[in-house]
Amino acid sequence: MTFLQNAAVLFMFAIGLSSNAEARTVLVTGSSQGHGLAFINDYAERGWTVIATTRTPATADRLQTLANKFSNVVVEELDVTDFAEVDALAEKYAGTPIDVLNLNGAINTFRVGRNTHGETDYTWLEQVLRTNIIGQLYVAEKFLEHVAASDQKTIAVMSAVGGSITNVRSSMAPSYRASKAGLNMLMRTYGEAVKERGVIVAVIAPGTIDTENYMAVEDPSTLSERDQRMVAANAYAPRHAIGAMIDLIDGLTLDDIGTFHKWDGTTLPW
Repeated sequence: MTFLQNAAVLFMFAIGLSSNAEARTVLVTGSSQGHGLAFINDYAERGWTVIATTRTPATADRLQTLANKFSNVVVEELDVTDFAEVDALAEKYAGTPIDVLNLNGAINTFRVGRNTHGETDYTWLEQVLRTNIIGQLYVAEKFLEHVAASDQKTIAVMSAVGGSITNVRSSMAPSYRASKAGLNMLMRTYGEAVKERGVIVAVIAPGTIDTENYMAVEDPSTLSERDQRMVAANAYAPRHAIGAMIDLIDGLTLDDIGTFHKWDGTTLPW
């Protein structure tokens, strides 16, 4: 996008803010696919002002399609591990209240990477921890002033059921699980650090949501083997889990910062 094109987008975004002053604003990381893309769609349908971030906007075709469909969606480039990029985006939106900072972007090593003890790729493990833990905190801290200036004052952190140490029953996906357990602790303590400013930091496990509606496919044999197994095991959370989490986030208070939430409002053990 050229400088003039980018300026035009920001101008239209600013007009949207001023013409709908009561609209709440959400910034979502990891918006190009899966949960993040579904969050963008559902927030946009609810009339929120949506800042959708992704590492590679130029190749995020489905996200760009949503941005073309909804005038209240703007797409921004953001790699949570690139601190200079985070700083620049935070500065770009300086003075813009952000009601909900939705930290969704992460590396899901259930799908990619080495997951077996004894065969650990430590370079890969370091990347997972940098993305899933360190990058999340950096974004949360750099956008704290934006969140604190809003009405809702909420940082919603997408963790995972696999981040529960109490519920460990196998050695599967240790890198991913460790990253989410570490994220839980880091954000739990961050919640204590910022609660005096009225900022709510909540950890939520969305589960594996059927954002593509695989469970409704007439011929399951057309799905990948993994998705066929997930459908057969009824292991997907329903598509409406995204909306349920938006409702959950809307109802959070400072009393909820000590709770590990599941998408349906139930409580998970840390």
